[in-house]
Amino acid sequence: MSEPLRILVVEDEALILMQIEMMLEEAGHRVVGTAVTAREAIALIPETRPELVLIDLRLGDGSSGIDVAHAVRDLGGITAAFMTANARAIPEDMEGATAVIAKPFSDTVLGASLAYLKDCVRRPPPGAEVPSGMRVAPNWLASFAEMRA
Repeated sequence: MSEPLRILVVEDEALILMQIEMMLEEAGHRVVGTAVTAREAIALIPETRPELVLIDLRLGDGSSGIDVAHAVRDLGGITAAFMTANARAIPEDMEGATAVIAKPFSDTVLGASLAYLKDCVRRPPPGAEVPSGMRVAPNWLASFAEMRA
């Protein structure tokens, strides 16, 4: 088995957070931290050094996952993806994130999305098609087309 992804989960609903953690660990990945607010997440990024940050859109204390996506983008070298029931509220450019996985999602959708994101992190460009239940930022996909050319 390949090295597990190091994942930071940003989710303010405790039960959903526990479910996501369990699903990630069962899929063989390592949850390096969790946060319920944008401020907590942004502070944890340099401390935990994740490869992937999974972000809910609406967070505790009224903060926004978009702020987390911007921080990840500004740091560089880390992949961010939204996991939200509000997928339509995310602009087409995804605010610097790579993708959005719509909630609720099944183990199958999460597994396929994680496999795709792992390829994005470890050996871009991804070889597989974008999985069902996931939307990818068009400009991000275009950057891979340029790599292939």
